[in-house]
Amino acid sequence: MTTGKSATSHFFIRRILLWFLALGPGVLGMVADNDAGGMLSYLVTGSHNHLPWFVLALFIMAPITFLIQDLALKVALATHLPYSQIIAHKFGSGTAKFNAIILHLLNMMILITEFIGMTSALDFWGVPWNRGLIASFLVVLAVTLFRHVRQMEHLLLMLAVANLAFIPALFLLHPSIHTWHKALSGGFNHHIPFLLLSLAGNAITPWMIFWQQNAVWAGNVKNLSSGQKDIRTGILAQVFIATVVILIGALAAPVAVSGRNPLLWLQHYGGTTVAGLFAVGLFDAGFLAASTISVSSAWMVQEAFSQKLLEPNTSPTQGRFSILHIATLSVTAAVVLSPHLPTASLALWSQALGALWMPITLAMLGLIARDPQIMGQMVMPRRRQFLLGSVISLFVGLAVFSLVS
Repeated sequence: MTTGKSATSHFFIRRILLWFLALGPGVLGMVADNDAGGMLSYLVTGSHNHLPWFVLALFIMAPITFLIQDLALKVALATHLPYSQIIAHKFGSGTAKFNAIILHLLNMMILITEFIGMTSALDFWGVPWNRGLIASFLVVLAVTLFRHVRQMEHLLLMLAVANLAFIPALFLLHPSIHTWHKALSGGFNHHIPFLLLSLAGNAITPWMIFWQQNAVWAGNVKNLSSGQKDIRTGILAQVFIATVVILIGALAAPVAVSGRNPLLWLQHYGGTTVAGLFAVGLFDAGFLAASTISVSSAWMVQEAFSQKLLEPNTSPTQGRFSILHIATLSVTAAVVLSPHLPTASLALWSQALGALWMPITLAMLGLIARDPQIMGQMVMPRRRQFLLGSVISLFVGLAVFSLVS
C-alpha cells in the first residue's frame, strides 16, 4: 500500500511538473502583467467601490487582450523576427528607436512600482525598507542575468503559484451585508474614467507585445495553436486574480487606500492574516513582473539599437547591453528610497500612461499585420482590422474621457 501511494504521488508530481513545463511565455506574460503595480492599482480601484463597473471592465478587456496578443503572435510566426526589427523594416529605424526609448521609459516607471510592491511586502514582514529594497533588487538581478530565456521562464512560472495567496486573503475577509451593498451600489462619478483607464492599461500593455513576439523568435512558441492556448490560459489566470484583488479592495474597508504602504491599510481594516497573505501575492507579482518587464525592455532596446543581435534563446541581458539592464534596475530601485512616494497614485499612473501609448502601439501593429508582403498567408482579414480599429478608438475615447474628467 505504501509503495502504491508513493508511486501515485510521484506520478502526480511528474504530471504537475510536465504541466508547468508545457506552459509558455503567453501565460507568463499575462501573469506578469498582473504585476505589483497592477495589484496595488486594483486594490485602490476596488477600494473606491463601484464594483460592477470595474468587474465588467475586466471581462470586456479579456477578449481585447486576446485579440491584441493573438495578432502579435501571428506577426511573430509570419516573420520570425524580433519586433523592433519589424518596426524598423516597416516604418524606419528612427521610428523603432524612438518607440523603444518611449516604451523603455514607461517600463522604468512600471519597474518602480514593482520594487515598491516587493519592498512593501518585506516591510510588512519586518524587514527594514532599505534592506528589503536591496534584497528585492538583488533577487531580480540574479534571475534576469540567466543566460537562457527558457530557464528563466521555467523558474518564474513555477514561482507564479504564489499568486494564489490572494484567494484565501479574500475568503478571510468575512464582509458584512452592508459592505457588499456599498461595494455594489456605487454610482458613476468623475474618478471612474481614470480608474478604468488604469485598469485597461493593466490588462494589456505595450511590453507584452514585445514579450510575445520575442518569445516566438527565441523558439519558445512552436506553432499558432499552442501559442493561442497559452494566451487563453494566461488571460483566464489574469482576469481571475485581478477580480479577486479588486474584491479585496472593495470589501476590506469603507475608505479608499492611502499611505506609503497599502498593506498597513489592509492590515488595519482586513486583519493581519489577510494582509500577510496579500503580501505573499504582492511580492510574487512584483518579482515576476520586474523580471519579465526588464528582460522585455532589454530585448526591445537591444533590437532597436544594435546591428548584431544575440542568439535567439540567449537572454538580452547578456553582452554589452547588460550594462543598460543593470543601470535600469538600479535607477528604478533607487527611486523607491524616497520616503514620500505617493504609492497609490504612482501605481495608477504607471498603468494609465501605458494605456495612453497603446493607440500608437496598436496602430503600428495593425499596419504591420495588414501588410501582405510581411504577413503572407497570415495577413490580417478585414474583420480583424475593423475590430482592431474599434479597440484603438476605445483606448482613445477612454483616454480623452478620463483626462477631461
